[in-house]
Amino acid sequence: MRTGRIDAVLDVTGPEPPDPGSELWTLDNVVLTPHPAGSLGGELHRVGDAVADEVEHFAAGRPFAHPEDLAASARTRVW
Repeated sequence: MRTGRIDAVLDVTGPEPPDPGSELWTLDNVVLTPHPAGSLGGELHRVGDAVADEVEHFAAGRPFAHPEDLAASARTRVW
């Protein structure tokens, strides 16, 4: 991928998410997606519960339990 010979869409990385300094964030031929992008359905209840918890945090004026890293999001491309 470093040479540009291979393009990649990665749903799973080690570690997940990649470290902030990971080269994966900087490669133009690599698209990183959140792991739930490959959901099959069984885990969607957990994701829904997590979203509901965050809405409760927001409604109560508390900080999010899992805040979005806007700097990292700006480095990713979404199709």
